[in-house]
Amino acid sequence: MLTKLLTAAAVASLATAPVLAAPVSPASKLSLSGVRAATASKKKSDLAPAVIIGVLATAAIIGGAVALADNNDDPDSP
Repeated sequence: MLTKLLTAAAVASLATAPVLAAPVSPASKLSLSGVRAATASKKKSDLAPAVIIGVLATAAIIGGAVALADNNDDPDSP
């Protein structure tokens, strides 16, 4: 059971490492103020479906790693 948990944690860390390593926008260094002005948007964000797909893909990767780490060595045929 511990090996499954460790395998899933390793897969999750490998899947999220590129996202966390992404650099901060270089334009933020050029800003004169630390406060960013915001306005209300009239259109709905197009980013929401991409986030859902990313979450589902990450869950599928972790689920696949757990399924592969399963120690089911019993033969399926008699």
